Amino acid sequence: EPVSSNTFASLGIQLNPQPTTFAVPKPSAPSPQKQMPAQQVKSTPDSNQNSSPSAPGTFQIGQAIGEAFSFYKSNILPSIAWLILVIIMGWIPVVNLIIPLMGVNFYTCVRNFRATGQKMSLGELFDFSRALDKIIGPIVVGIFIAIGYFCLVIPGIILTCMWAFTPCIQGDQPELSFFNAMKESQRYAKGNYIKIFLLVIILAIIAFLGFILLGIGALVTVPVAHVALYCAYDQCKPK
Repeated sequence: EPVSSNTFASLGIQLNPQPTTFAVPKPSAPSPQKQMPAQQVKSTPDSNQNSSPSAPGTFQIGQAIGEAFSFYKSNILPSIAWLILVIIMGWIPVVNLIIPLMGVNFYTCVRNFRATGQKMSLGELFDFSRALDKIIGPIVVGIFIAIGYFCLVIPGIILTCMWAFTPCIQGDQPELSFFNAMKESQRYAKGNYIKIFLLVIILAIIAFLGFILLGIGALVTVPVAHVALYCAYDQCKPK
């Protein structure tokens, strides 16, 4: 029987064995890659640059005083009432500790008027939220400044300029502690020391002139001097 017969083929013996073929898988079509939207691919700016606070600006003394008179004309009675209350409470022990708090709240009233036109009310002067910071802050600043003037005057002038805006910042940002408000005041004073010094002198003269006419003029000049200090601070705020 020939070797090429089926009998030998069933035994695995072939003269010319057929080569075994293997199926080669066809390459699958490449799936389109998902492209990220342009908004996601776009790189974000460095977060460290955004987190740094903007540098404060400067202020104009004449503009600050003019804005203070505008506030006074719109809030005459509450401004006079604030000053009278401060004078009366100043003679009452323990109660006079509320005076710094009322001063900070007075600046909050100025902030609200400048921001929204909301007129001042006496009830706002007795806002006791964060009362400890509002009371201690101005007292601590006053003590340090007094010590500075006792030490050859020059340190007192520097500390006055450095921390002049502290109660204004407390009234504008009541969430800050008095210590952080002092640091913020120092930041705002940077580059404005001479202007702040001149402003304090001018406001002191204006307030003093009010006492010449039996003190009646002080009902105008003292509130105006306080408001002018806040207006100067407000002008320095980054816009």
